[in-house]
Amino acid sequence: MEPPFVLLEQAKTLLLQKKLSPLAHYEKAREDSEAAWKQFCLTHTAQIRDEVLELLDRRDGMWDLRQDAAFCLGLQLGMELGRLEEFWGREP
Repeated sequence: MEPPFVLLEQAKTLLLQKKLSPLAHYEKAREDSEAAWKQFCLTHTAQIRDEVLELLDRRDGMWDLRQDAAFCLGLQLGMELGRLEEFWGREP
């Protein structure tokens, strides 16, 4: 990946965190998730928790790759569409 894309992905991550942090339903979902994990930890062994975490890490890794690819595709499409004269009209 080119260095500009790395910078744009970093900006995307920061902007996404900034956008999500004030959302009440996001905060509630995060709190619910943490409470569910604490309850899970109370009722399952360390071995099972480790296996679950490994599975979740794999799923999250796949999801991160998919989101990064979608972001880059959207950025590429936006740049290409920005060059098309018919979307901006022609000057007389």
